[in-house]
Amino acid sequence: MDDAPEGHVLNRFTKAVIDNIGQSMSKIAPAEFEHCCDLISDPSRKIYVIGGRITRTLADYFFLHLQVIRDDVVQITSSSNAWPHYLLDLKETDVVVIFDIRRYENGTLKLAEMARERGADIVLFTDQWVSPIADHATVSFASHIAVPSAWDSNLTLMLMSEIVIAEVQERDWEHTQARMEALEDMFDRTKLFRKF
Repeated sequence: MDDAPEGHVLNRFTKAVIDNIGQSMSKIAPAEFEHCCDLISDPSRKIYVIGGRITRTLADYFFLHLQVIRDDVVQITSSSNAWPHYLLDLKETDVVVIFDIRRYENGTLKLAEMARERGADIVLFTDQWVSPIADHATVSFASHIAVPSAWDSNLTLMLMSEIVIAEVQERDWEHTQARMEALEDMFDRTKLFRKF
């Protein structure tokens, strides 16, 4: 933002986000990242995705892409009174992907505890203060999220989830490509989107 003074919110906010990305990426262990992608790309595992009050939009985004990439992806509703219905079908080979940043939600923690009791693996996307769900997670990614705002920034969590999506897609590109082509054919037939 060359036209804005250094202290302008455009520059201060952008610098904070870039710093967050640098700090977050420097703490990711490649082996842990690979393990995460192994779990999520394994076709024998069903994947469940859930987010909280603020992180629900990240979970929606992650779910939407993963649902195109592979079979057996389920989005858990944010209504905690429906969670037992999802837990009922949870198997030891399944994976629950959870997005949870401060204020950590007690209901999501209880879901994670119950999922682990059923033997499922948990992949957690959280913040630098680390959700208590980390105690139950197989893999955790702690992203820096503080910015000059009353709200935290989800950009680093979004980046991390997009990197996972990109790698999982590559693991079985032939299968993903076939699903994408089938989906595009359905979109064409429904005329939901304009063609360019």
